Amino acid sequence: MALIKVAADKRHFVDSQNNSFFALGVNYAGYFDRGWKMWESDLFDPDLIALDFRKAQECGFNSIRLFVHSALDKDIRQNNFAKLDQTLSLAQDHQLKVLLTFNDSHNLNLSYVSQVDTKIAERYLDVPTIFAYDLENEPVFYNLVAGIYPSGYEAAVQTSELVDYYGERVSREEALELQQKRSIPSHLNPDQAYYYINALRIFLEYNQASGNFINQGKGASIVDFMLSDEAESWYTFIDVMNKTVDAWLRARIDPVRATGCQQLLTVGWNWMQFASLPASQILDFQEYHNYASLSLAGFNVNKAHLEGLRRVFPDQPIVFGEFGWSNHTSTNPSTSQPIAAELTCLYEAAMHAYLRAAKFGGAYKWKLNDLDIDYNPYQASFGIFKVGNVAKPIRDVLRRFSETWDPVQEPATFSAVQDLTAGMAYRFDVTQHSTLGGNAFQDDAVSWRATGIAGHCFIEMDNEELLVEAQVAGQLAVEPWKLLTTWNKARKSELYRVFSDTHRTRQQTFDVDETVVVNLTAGAKYAIVMGEAVTDPDPPDDLPQIEPKPGEHVVLLGDRDGYFQAALTYIRYFKPDFTFAAEEVAGRWAYVSVVASPDQVSDQLLDDIRSTGAVLVERVFDTSPDKTKTLLDTMTANSQRFLGTAVPPEDNPPTDPPPDDQPETYVVQPGDTLSGIAYKIYGDYSLWPIIYEANRDKISSPSLIRVGMELLIPPLSE
Repeated sequence: MALIKVAADKRHFVDSQNNSFFALGVNYAGYFDRGWKMWESDLFDPDLIALDFRKAQECGFNSIRLFVHSALDKDIRQNNFAKLDQTLSLAQDHQLKVLLTFNDSHNLNLSYVSQVDTKIAERYLDVPTIFAYDLENEPVFYNLVAGIYPSGYEAAVQTSELVDYYGERVSREEALELQQKRSIPSHLNPDQAYYYINALRIFLEYNQASGNFINQGKGASIVDFMLSDEAESWYTFIDVMNKTVDAWLRARIDPVRATGCQQLLTVGWNWMQFASLPASQILDFQEYHNYASLSLAGFNVNKAHLEGLRRVFPDQPIVFGEFGWSNHTSTNPSTSQPIAAELTCLYEAAMHAYLRAAKFGGAYKWKLNDLDIDYNPYQASFGIFKVGNVAKPIRDVLRRFSETWDPVQEPATFSAVQDLTAGMAYRFDVTQHSTLGGNAFQDDAVSWRATGIAGHCFIEMDNEELLVEAQVAGQLAVEPWKLLTTWNKARKSELYRVFSDTHRTRQQTFDVDETVVVNLTAGAKYAIVMGEAVTDPDPPDDLPQIEPKPGEHVVLLGDRDGYFQAALTYIRYFKPDFTFAAEEVAGRWAYVSVVASPDQVSDQLLDDIRSTGAVLVERVFDTSPDKTKTLLDTMTANSQRFLGTAVPPEDNPPTDPPPDDQPETYVVQPGDTLSGIAYKIYGDYSLWPIIYEANRDKISSPSLIRVGMELLIPPLSE
């Protein structure tokens, strides 16, 4: 059978081809308007389930957790498998393995429960779509102690063992009164009721002792307490509960295995008091659920619980079966406040990254869809999708993770730090991919700052370049040689905006050893490329010659009638791109020649284009189309692509000759370029490098001047 199995290293899963399988999954309880009611006859809708499964697949999930709710339980008892058959078929169509959870109604009669368990196990013996069976979702003290056990499966907690050792907390008379008041389950006989209430009181004392231990900083989880000397007085209680869990598990497992079922078996524990008991070793893997506060401390609670389980079960896969953060603060509609989806995305993505880096067996986020209800905003808002099938930011991060994760046995690293704005920030690395999350993250190689409350930046590493994208606008500062061992530090770094596999434009060049700073637009792709080696500088009086690469230079024309004809000779000679759409220029081309009046293309728009990192933005324009044509034709005749190296036409002398008293400083005005400032100050466009070199301490690139910046103006040599 092509079933998912536990790998030889006992820490993760493998598929039928012996390939690693990290259970990247999601919990599913139905469409927005039918949570926990998806199996009811008037609400069961295969088309909606198919839609949701497609959404799950597009998120990158390879597994989905389903529940045998009461309506499906009733169908199975009547041998009606039509709904489950169809749903499993849809899961197979969307390449989703299923973790199927039994007894969602928490029926206490274990023999009665096993009737449905075995019917399902028998029917799907050879169905590889079923990854595993979850025997029950979140059984607690009540389910174990008040359970109705089959003959041959004695629960130690339903005997006198605890009372004999710890003494009586509640008398038999008091127990009878409590049972009559329905404080003790009515189906228990007098002895069982007496043992039940005493076990409960002793359990509460044990819980308080372990809580005090953790609150005093002596350990991070109940596992640390159980393994400490302070738990010695509780060893008998722990042993009784361990034997009870063993009986409860065997009463559930034995009938399923008797059918010949080979699928993996687990239990979705959410109480560490039971999840960490050694009896669970009988399960094929451990599954744990927890919901923590939206803080680094809450995140670390999840980590502590999972790492505690790993100490107890070092030779079994451990799956985080339910976790997540709601987009509302309270269950009370009148007081609940919304929580930004970018913030919950940060914590959920970090949890997935941690689980992968620490080589756990899988992760099942709670859950696929929000609930279309208004009486409990907190419970309604855990979904990846809002009502209307609107994806939250976590969808895109998980999809990217699914595409870039190496097999789980391969190395990965995760680190989390305090973030004053978002509470936490993190970095996650797998082979050739680095993810930065938070409002601000910094280490010795990278620095990421999001413009909003939180966001993600993704870095893909190739042999000689870094490909960078951001989920939100922000700024990345990176030293490429610290990410790429093949990066030659003797070379410059070049920044490109990437539009497709065949179209990219250069935006900026960074010197050797200079940190590359990228101002990222949300959803845009950038490339940091290893550039040319540094050569000896040109003599001081030599001026730089600019020669853009194909696709880096555009001519922005003011209109189709006058200025296209004026620029036609220039365009045919230099072969730049050209456009009439001013609003499409910013961020697309590194060099921009604007053949348009300020009325047609404003100085403010030019400044906006510069702010996206264009190397050079200049207006090539005179008072009329004819005079503009003369200017462009002169530049063409001199093979001078830009005004910065062009000579103004003799019949068009400067209207404002350079002043006799040259200023020592100049404050940048809207629409200014270095070549334009050189023309104002020196009367010569070509002298812009003099100003640039004198202000290198504040200008990293000729294009990066800002309105209000005060520039030093060196005097010209005699």
